[in-house]
Amino acid sequence: MGRGVHPVAALVLACTTTFALFSGLLLRATIHPPLFTPRSAAKASGHGSHARGEPPIRGVNLGGWLVLEPWITPSLFYQFLDDDPPAIDEQSLCAMLGPAESRSQLRAFRDVWVTEDTIATLRRIGINTVRVPYGYWVFGDQPSFCPGVSSIEYVDRAVGWAEEYGLRVVLDLHGVPGSQNGFDNSGEAHRPPFGVRFDAHAWLSDANVNVTLGVLRRVAARYANSSAVVQMGLVNEPNGFIFPAACSANCPVDQARLLAYYERAWDAIRSVNSRVAPVLDASFRDGAWARLHTPSWRNARAVLDAHRYHAWLPGGSEVPQLVHLRRAGCDARRELATMAAEALPTVVGEWSLAVTDCMTFLNGVGAGSATTSPAACGRVRCPETFGKLPRYVGSGGPLPRGARGGPDAAGMCPVGPHSAPRGPLEYDAFYRLLVAYAVSSFEVSAGWIFWNFKAEVADPRWSLLAVHERGWLPRTLDGWSPPAPDCGETVAGMPVAWLGVGACASLVGLIVALAVAATVADDRQQCAAHIAERDAGGAFVKLWTVNQAEDRQSS
Repeated sequence: MGRGVHPVAALVLACTTTFALFSGLLLRATIHPPLFTPRSAAKASGHGSHARGEPPIRGVNLGGWLVLEPWITPSLFYQFLDDDPPAIDEQSLCAMLGPAESRSQLRAFRDVWVTEDTIATLRRIGINTVRVPYGYWVFGDQPSFCPGVSSIEYVDRAVGWAEEYGLRVVLDLHGVPGSQNGFDNSGEAHRPPFGVRFDAHAWLSDANVNVTLGVLRRVAARYANSSAVVQMGLVNEPNGFIFPAACSANCPVDQARLLAYYERAWDAIRSVNSRVAPVLDASFRDGAWARLHTPSWRNARAVLDAHRYHAWLPGGSEVPQLVHLRRAGCDARRELATMAAEALPTVVGEWSLAVTDCMTFLNGVGAGSATTSPAACGRVRCPETFGKLPRYVGSGGPLPRGARGGPDAAGMCPVGPHSAPRGPLEYDAFYRLLVAYAVSSFEVSAGWIFWNFKAEVADPRWSLLAVHERGWLPRTLDGWSPPAPDCGETVAGMPVAWLGVGACASLVGLIVALAVAATVADDRQQCAAHIAERDAGGAFVKLWTVNQAEDRQSS
């Protein structure tokens, strides 16, 4: 409770002030209300340079290109949905198609998914960095993973375009032999209903690590003279939390073993490339990296990579605007500043504006949304960019197991709700403010890289190009200093500004004190519950636990 402030008086003051401010806000449809910008935008955002005096990274991922993810390009996987089991990742897609057809289909897809025009457009809107996820099979010479299907030539294209347009490149190793996380973003999925559970230490076996180090060394040597390739990610999202739905043993991965791998991976890279800096994934354990606060890692210009998603917050579509704005504007700022002070400068290498896990195949082929009721999700016409809708659509017959979370019988695909979360702001205003708060927080350290540059299913919250097109970002990011909230002065344990947002701004007027107090209590209760889950590990655990139970019921 606020020291020396009577809670009723504080509520009345907060509500009165907030209602007046929000009336103007809603009438003007602006994202810069005084309530949210008590400090100068430039000072609040920290834009200009991070701890090493370098401009902050303002980047985007070229995801789903060289490492397939069914949710990014579901039409590539439609051809398998009538099969049992269907293809659920890049490895199974190649196995089901065979080498020749895999080469043909993936070449046709990769030629158009990212083009020179993509890179030119990203630079024009102010993006200064692209992160390129690739797998250990990138050279096409792994007998157990898409043999004969090379994608290194596409890395060459991305690097060449980046050099031409003045962008920096982060080459990120997204998949290693044995799978570091069991997600389809590692190239092989291990979650139900179709995946086989995995050992989270399998990828750290001597045999697998030797393969991984060989790939890192070859990639580093290939771009040793590139002016664009400035960082290399050592591995993406190694399992850092209990993952019972997919993991049979050693979850989370032992941190000492992970650190030992990081050291070996960096030794392999720097033996052939003196230009790049290492990127170390925080594995969803943001507060556990003080051991990296060493001269050797600092001298290597190493950065930590912490991923920040709202999509899997427990509660899904019921989480109010208050929680999302506070999490983006205050919690992330504090956590990233702490990581930079105690460990290393930190980049948010993945984040999005999605506030639910409503997205076609986001949780894997055959898996629907877990934190949000499917009835609360939006629906759009399923895309057919790279393949026709599956045969079961419109057939009138029963849906196959792989259909869950994908195209329904009418050819409609799930996306996020077509409205903003509960709160005072309408759809566009909420997401403009959310992206501004996120950017202002992420730039207190090394910067950010949005996931993704685009997605085949039409949900702008996963597509930077769509975010820009909708006006949630300014015309150009060059020189932009986004607003930031005042996360300081509190009443009853929450900043006065946040009390106002949760308690009053959603009211048509000041009704009665009891109604206001009830709204405050409701939002504060939800805030406490969800803020306690802000660690990504807790959110993922709940996600997979729910999905596991639902999969058993539907099988």
